[in-house]
Amino acid sequence: MKKIILTVIISALTFGVYAQNKTFTLPENEGEKLGGQYIVIDEKGTPQENYNKVINYINKTYNTPSEVIKSQINGEYIRIEGSSTLFKHTGAWWTCTHSFEFKFKQDRIKLTLLDLEEVTQKTDVIGFCTYDKTHNSSGKIKNSLMNYVIKVTNSVNELAEGIKIGIAKENSKNTEDDW
Repeated sequence: MKKIILTVIISALTFGVYAQNKTFTLPENEGEKLGGQYIVIDEKGTPQENYNKVINYINKTYNTPSEVIKSQINGEYIRIEGSSTLFKHTGAWWTCTHSFEFKFKQDRIKLTLLDLEEVTQKTDVIGFCTYDKTHNSSGKIKNSLMNYVIKVTNSVNELAEGIKIGIAKENSKNTEDDW
């Protein structure tokens, strides 16, 4: 009976997290993966205004924004590929290239994680972030791989939070310099 109640509670919490799409989540059910997950950023504005905020954020954040933007449709869609030092694994910090897609609706921006690859060894990081890799055939968690996926997911969420903050700053009327 306790197992059934615990299962119902975990399921309710899991579906609640997915319904809100505020953070990227661990793959906890068969067939789930980190790649392709999306979050919704609540940002006041028309699709065109939010598109412009993201373009401004990219231009201010990346050294070579023209190389970071891989595809765009004005007011509708942007796909970027950047690189960041995301997490520590096997004693060293891993720098990864990350691909994100932005789509725009009234007062919302959809941010989808498309790809994540370690730069030096070209390791497909996102390929390990699936239910099939973190659980055995009976559904039991593989601790070492799950710990790795937790690091990756937390790092991607930190990166997404930075993106959210950067976009929000583009909406701010507050200027830091008074010249």
